[in-house]
Amino acid sequence: MEEDSWNPSPSSSISQSPLNFLSPSEPRRKKRKLTSSSRLQSRSFESDDSYNSEVKYGRCCGNHVSKWDICVLESVGILYDEKATELSELYKSSLEDLYPIVFEGIKDHAVFWTKLLEIKECLIESTEKCMQSLDAGHMSQLESSVYRKEFDKSFQAVTKIKEEMLMKIGSPSSLDYLSRYIFSIWGTGISEYVHYYSGLIKELNTERRSGVNGEFSQLLIFFSKIFLLNPLRGDAKRKMQMRLNGVDTTSVPDVRYSLLGDCTPYQRNSSVLTVTSGEMKMWKFKDLESAPDFNIRDLKFQGQSLDRLLGQHGGELLVENLNSVLFNTVLGIICIQTTVIFTCLKLDPEHLRELEDASKPENGRSRIHYSKPYNFLVKKDREEILDTMFHLGLLCRVRSLHFYQD
Repeated sequence: MEEDSWNPSPSSSISQSPLNFLSPSEPRRKKRKLTSSSRLQSRSFESDDSYNSEVKYGRCCGNHVSKWDICVLESVGILYDEKATELSELYKSSLEDLYPIVFEGIKDHAVFWTKLLEIKECLIESTEKCMQSLDAGHMSQLESSVYRKEFDKSFQAVTKIKEEMLMKIGSPSSLDYLSRYIFSIWGTGISEYVHYYSGLIKELNTERRSGVNGEFSQLLIFFSKIFLLNPLRGDAKRKMQMRLNGVDTTSVPDVRYSLLGDCTPYQRNSSVLTVTSGEMKMWKFKDLESAPDFNIRDLKFQGQSLDRLLGQHGGELLVENLNSVLFNTVLGIICIQTTVIFTCLKLDPEHLRELEDASKPENGRSRIHYSKPYNFLVKKDREEILDTMFHLGLLCRVRSLHFYQD
C-alpha cells in the first residue's frame, strides 16, 4: 500500500518559455569523413523525398527509436494530423476506454466515480488559487530582479498552500478518509513542485546560467505529481522492444506514467502516458493566434531537428504500445522546456499486424493526434489542462483510492 504524507515547508505568448530558458550551446564536433557504406547509412535519416522509401524503410526500422526522423515514421505508415485537436476531445475516448479497465471488479463503481469527480472540482479550484502566485506572466528575459521576484513568490505560494489546505480540510473529522487521502497526495505534489521550481530559479540565478533539458524534465515530473499521476523516469533496464520489419527496435522514453495498484487485466502492462523531451536552444511558434489550426510542423527552433524530435516521439509511442494498458492506443506528451503538447497514437490493428509481420504498410494507416501547445508556467494555459490532467490522474489511482472508501 502506498503511503503519502503532506509536510510542506517554508496569458502571455508562448513563443518561448516565460522564463526564456536557453540551453547552453553544444561544443562543435569535427565532421568525420564518411565511407561509402556509412554515407549510405547516414542517408537513411535524411528528409529527402527523392530518396527511395523502401531503402529508408528497410534500414531505419531497427536499433533505437531515438535515431528515427519523420521520414522513418512515415515509412512505417504513421502520420501526424494536419492540425491540432482540442485537448478535451483528444483524450476523451481514451479516458472512456480506461474507465472499465481500472474499475474492473469494483462494486458500486458509478457511485465511487461520482464521489471522485466531486473531489476533482475541489482540486481544480484549490490548484488555481494555490498556483496563481507562480504565474510567470509576461517575463521575457532572465534578470536578477526577475529571478528574485519569482523566488520570493514561490515561497509565498507555500504559505498559501497551507492556508488553502486548512480551509479545505479543517478538522480531521470534516472530511471522509478518501477525501483526506486525496488531498494529502495533492498537497505533497504541489508543495514539492513549488520547492523544486523555486530552488531551480535560485540555482540558475546564483550560477548565472541557463536551464538544461534534464531540469525541465524534472520540473514536468513534479508538476504532474500535482495531478496524482505516477511518473517514472526512463530506465534502460526497462526498455521496450518491438520487432519491426524483422529487426528488433527499442525505446526508452524520458518519462512514463503508469497505473497504481492491481490494474493490469488481460495481462497487459500499465503504461498510460509517454513523454519525449526536446533539447531546444531557442524556439517559437508560427501564427499562434490561430491556435485551433495549429500544425505541429509549424514548430520552429534551434538546437535539435524538428523532424528528428517528431520521429523519435512517434517511434516511442509505437513501441510503447506493447506496454500500454489501452489496447492499440498510446497517450503521450512532447515536452519542450516548460511547454507540453499532448499526443495520442491510435494504431489500426491490421496495420500493427503488418508491422510485426514485416509487411510494408500503407502510408497513413495510423495517425498521431495532438493538442495545441500549453506552457504550464502561464496561468491561462495551465488552467486549460487542469480538468484533463486531474481526470487522468484520478483514473490512474482508482485502485489505491478504493482502499480508502468509507
